[in-house]
Amino acid sequence: MINGWSIPAIAFAVVSQAAAAIWWASDTNTKVERNTTAIEQVVENEKEIAVVQMQQQVIVDDIKEMKS
Repeated sequence: MINGWSIPAIAFAVVSQAAAAIWWASDTNTKVERNTTAIEQVVENEKEIAVVQMQQQVIVDDIKEMKS
């Protein structure tokens, strides 16, 4: 049958696994938050690049107009 150490050993194993799962989930959440922040920065950079490209095109068009 089950000796006196089996129940505490099983309980310890279950608690250890639960703690590891919680730690893993919190670490995963931190990584998701970092990735989300990085993606938001990339989107913001793309918007700023589009604005600069538009400004450059206007300048090029103005120069062409002045030359003609």
